[in-house]
Amino acid sequence: MYESCDAKPREYKKMVFALAYFHAAILERRKYGAIGWNERYEWMNSDFQCSNAQLLLFLAEQPEVPYIALNYIVAQVNYGGRVTDDRDIRTMNSMLRKYFCPEVMNDNYKLSKLEMYYAPPEGTFEQLNEYLSGLPLDEDPEVFGLHSNANMIYENNVVKDFMGSVLLIQPRLAAGGAAKTPEQICRENAQAYSARVPANLNRETAHPDVFKFDDNGKPLALGVFLGQELERFNILLNCIRHSLV
Repeated sequence: MYESCDAKPREYKKMVFALAYFHAAILERRKYGAIGWNERYEWMNSDFQCSNAQLLLFLAEQPEVPYIALNYIVAQVNYGGRVTDDRDIRTMNSMLRKYFCPEVMNDNYKLSKLEMYYAPPEGTFEQLNEYLSGLPLDEDPEVFGLHSNANMIYENNVVKDFMGSVLLIQPRLAAGGAAKTPEQICRENAQAYSARVPANLNRETAHPDVFKFDDNGKPLALGVFLGQELERFNILLNCIRHSLV
C-alpha cells in the first residue's frame, strides 16, 4: 500500500502517514474518557481503509493535493459519520486540519509539539518502520493534543478499575463458615455446564437426504451449507468444552 501511488508518491507517503497518525490519535484519545471524547465511538479499520482509497483517488485525479476536500471527506463523512456530538466533530476537524495541510510536505513539520512526531521523509517501507520503531512505547498525552495532566486522570482510573477487579474476585468469608466460597460455586457451575455440553455433531448420523448428490454427482446446496455449519459448530463445542475444563 505504501508504494501504491505512482502519480504522486511523495505526497501520498506523507498524507497516508498523516492519515494513520490521525486514525491512531482519535482511537487512543478514548482511553482518557470524557477528556478525550464526550462520547465513546467505535471507529474501525474500515474507516481508515475507505479514507486511504479516497486519498489515492484524489491524488491520482487532481493536479494538486486537494486538502480542503480531503479534510471534509475524512473528518466529516468517513469518521464523522459515527460521531454524534457536535463538539467532538469540531475537535476531530481541528485535529485533521493539523495533519492534512500543505505544511505536512515539509520534512521538518511536526504533527505535535513533541519533536519525534512528524511525517518522515519519502523513503522505503523499511525506512518507515525503522522510524516507527524509534518512537516511545509510552506516549505523552500531547501526542493526542491533550495536556499532560490528562495522564494523571487516566492512570487514576486504571488503578481504580484494577483494584475494583481485584477486590471483586477476593473470597468472601461467610458467617459460620457454612456458605460456599466463590471458587466452589464457580467450580460446581463449570462442572454442571460441562455435563450439559452435547457431543460433537456427526454428519454420519444425519438424515440420508441431507448430504446426497444430484444426478450430476454434485452435492446439494443444502448439504454444502449444513456441512459448513456443522464444522463451525463443532469448533464452538470444542472451545466451550475446553474452556469449562
